[in-house]
Amino acid sequence: MGTYILAHDLGTTNHKCTVFCQDGEFIASSSCTYPTFYEKEGIAEQDPYHWWRNVVLTTKKVLSSISPSEIAVITFSGHMNGCLPIDAEGTPLYRSIIHADSRSSQFEHEVFQKIDEDNLYRLTGNRIDSHYTLMKMYWLRKREPDLFKKVAYFLQAKDYLAYKMTGTLGVTDYSDASLTGTLNLSKKVWEELIFSELDLDVKKMPDIVASTEVVGYVSQKAAYETGLLEGIPVVIGGGDGACATIGAGCVNKGEMYINLGTTAWVSKVTDLPFIDPKKRVFNLCDLNPKYYNVLGTMQTAGAAYEWAMKQFSTITDWSTLEVDLEFEQFEQQLKKVPAGSNGIMCHPYLLGERSPVWNDSIRGSFFGLSLANNRFDLVKVVLEGVSLSLASIAEILNDKQMVNEVKLIGGGARSKVLIEILSDVLQLSVQLNHKTSEATSLGAAIAGGVGIGMYSSFEEADHLIKKGERQDPHKERASLYQNRLSVFKTLYEQVKDIHIVS
Repeated sequence: MGTYILAHDLGTTNHKCTVFCQDGEFIASSSCTYPTFYEKEGIAEQDPYHWWRNVVLTTKKVLSSISPSEIAVITFSGHMNGCLPIDAEGTPLYRSIIHADSRSSQFEHEVFQKIDEDNLYRLTGNRIDSHYTLMKMYWLRKREPDLFKKVAYFLQAKDYLAYKMTGTLGVTDYSDASLTGTLNLSKKVWEELIFSELDLDVKKMPDIVASTEVVGYVSQKAAYETGLLEGIPVVIGGGDGACATIGAGCVNKGEMYINLGTTAWVSKVTDLPFIDPKKRVFNLCDLNPKYYNVLGTMQTAGAAYEWAMKQFSTITDWSTLEVDLEFEQFEQQLKKVPAGSNGIMCHPYLLGERSPVWNDSIRGSFFGLSLANNRFDLVKVVLEGVSLSLASIAEILNDKQMVNEVKLIGGGARSKVLIEILSDVLQLSVQLNHKTSEATSLGAAIAGGVGIGMYSSFEEADHLIKKGERQDPHKERASLYQNRLSVFKTLYEQVKDIHIVS
């Protein structure tokens, strides 16, 4: 048997195929992009045929570096909250309605007339809005009733890829199931009350298995298309949020991490669902069946930093910042700006905000500007605003049990200034992964390794996550940032209902 794990990670815009050795070392990788079809009325769709095409292309690319016989298992991670209707033969009946799609918002009021919102949150651990699979299925029933009748299964992205790889149709894992808005989080079964109240069919939902389940083996057809060997075991894997948790190194109860990308989220491992009376955060099942993840998501984190840099620096290509000398020079200027950005405050709500305020209408703002402020103050205060937003989520998760450290993954980790600010605002040590960009793929790979017995448990595989740099907080800044967090939240309450008409 081979000793390599091949992990496919289906992101929102990019598909990555990564090969890891048994000791977690990176071996090879290939990636491809695919389009998202954005249309009026909040439509956001992807073509599942593009997904599979990229599986074929990226697999062939990595197999130019290794032998197919070296691969012990194949596994998947994928973006969550989707809705792909499939017929009994495995043929997509419609393009996949992805998480960003909001067309079903027109039916939210109607749904909440039929189901109590608070009870729904208690059952599922999630606020229900247009981003969830539940609302997407409801939209299809209302707007495409003939198509709805033909549906055999509603699948998530990685579930379709597992089917294409093995021929096993109608299977998902607990992590993806838990973010559909229809899973009873405590009992870990589809909540039939939701389906009956909304006249949906629970029989159209896939079977739920553990993220480590071997759901089949590479089929003859898939082997022919990809160059893989027929018969390699395929582990279902999990949703990208759950895979990132493991890949970040959070394998034990109470561990916390931040995924700092274009959007960002704060996540903590718990042994029970975290049901917040104010519904500020949401829950999903961990890859490890013993645990759950409680999360709060920020809408524009890296996106806010990118926006600020484009406005106040001469950098035009954000994709080259890792090697761009000008970015490094700009960050050196940001370090000269004192904590508190010379009296300015920023709400980085450039696309509204999710946790903890859940306000699609709120927009970004600067407070306290004076003639004494310069462009470096403005950029640094955006980073402080991002950090304060994340801190407002973290304090909810830490309400009953404080952590000493937060792990960090995602592209935002390239900014040393942002990491320092985040550590100071949180007053926690920030521990980076050695390869922050591979965390989600590594989490999926670990699930695959556990699934075939390569690792005895997720805890045993903890040593595979290698640590990078560590940032400790400046204790003397604790009082300043605690005060600013209070002002940050007070200002939001003052402006949240103000809408400027363009």
